[in-house]
Amino acid sequence: MKLKRRSVKRARIEIIPMIDTILILLIFYMSFSTFIKREKRIDAKLPSISTKVPPTRVPLDIVLHVKNKDHIIVNGAAAYDILSLRDAMMQLASIGQEATIVIEAEPDTSYQDVISALDACAQAHLMKVAFRPLGDNLASVQ
Repeated sequence: MKLKRRSVKRARIEIIPMIDTILILLIFYMSFSTFIKREKRIDAKLPSISTKVPPTRVPLDIVLHVKNKDHIIVNGAAAYDILSLRDAMMQLASIGQEATIVIEAEPDTSYQDVISALDACAQAHLMKVAFRPLGDNLASVQ
């Protein structure tokens, strides 16, 4: 018995629809690529107090003035680094003293140094922590 061989149809690539598809994708990506802006840093500034309105007075126990991680002034007198500040906050918490901590920072202080001071308070389990912005004239004096 003689079998007939089937003729094999060769696949044919249609190039016109492929060009149309590539052109539409090219237009799509070109139009949306101009709206993407890659952020390399956060452009955020700490708020400042206007000198026209007097600040409200809140009874505070401890004020941490952060200049950098190695120079934190506590209540305008003693200077600490991060490790000694953590130890001092743990001693304060161990005697059961209820304290309100206010963290203020220079305008050019890095956020990591401010967060390190906040972490020192958190490790000592001090929960009453607040942030206070510095006015422009206060930052230049201290």
